[in-house]
Amino acid sequence: KKIKKMFEIFRYLVFVFFLFISTNSKALESDWSSGIESQVRLISASTKNNNESEIYVGLDYKLNDGWKTYWESPGDGGFPQEINWSNSINIKDVNIDWPVPNKFEILGMKSIGYSKSIIFPLKIKLIDPEEDTLIILDINYLVCEDICIPGNANLELLIPSGLGELTSHSFNLEKSISSLPKRNLKISFLNKAKTSLFFNEKFVMFKFEAEAKNYFSNPSIFLHTRYGLPVEEPTINYSNNFKKLNAIFKFDKNLIEDEEIETKIIISD
Repeated sequence: KKIKKMFEIFRYLVFVFFLFISTNSKALESDWSSGIESQVRLISASTKNNNESEIYVGLDYKLNDGWKTYWESPGDGGFPQEINWSNSINIKDVNIDWPVPNKFEILGMKSIGYSKSIIFPLKIKLIDPEEDTLIILDINYLVCEDICIPGNANLELLIPSGLGELTSHSFNLEKSISSLPKRNLKISFLNKAKTSLFFNEKFVMFKFEAEAKNYFSNPSIFLHTRYGLPVEEPTINYSNNFKKLNAIFKFDKNLIEDEEIETKIIISD
């Protein structure tokens, strides 16, 4: 009897163990794209859309050691990824969010982008949240090391409607979303931020002024415009207590014709 009872307990524990594993290993993902230097896939944090009109999925990039891909303002040498979602079903709009990049030099040129692995959150607006959604993406991108190689991926992912469960990708996707640059100063490390633009006969200068809630230590500042400007290190000046800074990006006036310029500035410290 004792042996039989121990066997029943063991069988019960094994059953609970495998039930736990299967419940927590659900995944909703596309296949990896083909490629030697880089691969990309689509991942979802939930098994269904939870009947929401707006959902997030992730573009999950995997790059071999030494290879880089590019931010939305890559500098002279590269180009940012381009996404065509026109063949998708039940999608109104797709917007890509860009995590904070890094600066690097490749093929003798300064560039901005990413290495190793990176997840780009995609904010997707649905036409009808009570219908299934088929995401079909045609992606063109560039990866570089000693040479540059264009990448192409055709990805498909079906997101069913209804109440879903978290997948094995939920933590990594939420981590990527939470690490995106904050657009609201109240929840950032800044008290104030201001931009201004100056011209003379030869140069255009973008000026960024900011005040930290504590102090600046070693900030990186990234500038994005639609002009594809070269990567320039700004001239940065600090107040005596390092609580305030002003940074100036300086470019040849021939590169820019407009006097009013839509600009995105990211600062990380």
